[in-house]
Amino acid sequence: MLPLRYPWVWLSLGWLLVLSVIVGSLVPGDMLRAVTISDKIMHAGSYFVLMTWFAGMYRRSRHPLVAAVLLGLGIALDMIQGTTQTRSFELLDIGADAAGILAGLLLSIWLLEGWCLRLERLLVPGA
Repeated sequence: MLPLRYPWVWLSLGWLLVLSVIVGSLVPGDMLRAVTISDKIMHAGSYFVLMTWFAGMYRRSRHPLVAAVLLGLGIALDMIQGTTQTRSFELLDIGADAAGILAGLLLSIWLLEGWCLRLERLLVPGA
């Protein structure tokens, strides 16, 4: 992890994001009917946010590990969805997860590595 002044804040918020993806993936499908965004865009967007969030806390050398763990999460959640009566296993969902992770990984390598540290230094003098 990068030498963050408030790592517990960043980790807590990151785990809340992970929890929200888990809950959103496992709630009954009929509860999500009000959402008008494409399912695949939601998958890609969610995993893009997770990838860029955690890339902000870790050095570039850790980003592939973060990406692998997130892809594992996406696969596991889709497999669990396949065991429910209101959701289903879809390879396209995993593909959308992977696309979001890849986009987040590339953006993190190119521009966003350590964004948490930069934000702390900007907002908290002496950080």
